[in-house]
Amino acid sequence: MGNIAIFGTTIADEYISKAIEIILKFTHEGFQVSICKALKEKLVITNQTLADIPEFKNISENDTQLIVSLGGDGTFLKCAHICYKTNIPILGINFGKLGFLAQTKPEDINFVIENIKQKNFSIRKRSLLDFSFVENGINHNDIGVNEITLQKSNAVKLIKLNIFVNEEFLCSFWADGVAISTPTGSTGYSLSLGSPILTPDNESLIITPIAPHTLSIRPIIIPDSQTIRVEACGEYTHFLISNDYLSHTVQQEPKIEIKKSKFTISTIEFNNTSFFETLREKLKLGYDIRK
Repeated sequence: MGNIAIFGTTIADEYISKAIEIILKFTHEGFQVSICKALKEKLVITNQTLADIPEFKNISENDTQLIVSLGGDGTFLKCAHICYKTNIPILGINFGKLGFLAQTKPEDINFVIENIKQKNFSIRKRSLLDFSFVENGINHNDIGVNEITLQKSNAVKLIKLNIFVNEEFLCSFWADGVAISTPTGSTGYSLSLGSPILTPDNESLIITPIAPHTLSIRPIIIPDSQTIRVEACGEYTHFLISNDYLSHTVQQEPKIEIKKSKFTISTIEFNNTSFFETLREKLKLGYDIRK
């Protein structure tokens, strides 16, 4: 992995010096480094040495074997949306808060570089979602790494949701919305909605109601080989369709088809950590405050 692309969006001022240090360490260790244009423009103000490092605008046109995402999980998601068709593995270095996707700590950069040079890591394939809907005769489609949600836009009105799985009717309920999550997304918004955590290699999807106005509906796990259709209706409201950090407001009653994508994202994972360790560290799983 001699060619490395550095991706980032906005980095807080307190992390700029550390970001520059990480980039320069990669270059000093003999890696061919390029930096995305927006990030380079921000960092070069602090350190002119970076001006000599090549920049890129489109990661798909960049000859690289590894993408390093500098930021939090939000930056990692943006990186994944940009490069998911390339199949280039992503390493997230966490400058954010929780860091489930961007797991690596900035202070561990020496460990990271040494293990990359020795190829002492594994590559995990993470599933994505494809979704599509039609609005005013125009077909819209995109992918989701964490989840696809359909929600109301009017804070005081509920919407009725009809859920179908492989064209078979599942159920209807009134709620603020519904979320369809991947195993990767099960530790994100889905978790805050009360859904279970899935291991990243689990071949399932989670259907989770958002604030349902009934006690008779619960999150449902289905095989990721099945296709989900969500239909919604409601009065005095528009509808908000979101995929990860992106959103689209729809004025007509939507019908969304959601299924597992043929694409995946590849993430770099080092052999000294496991998913369960991450749960204990990040979410304090099983932590007893009475101790």
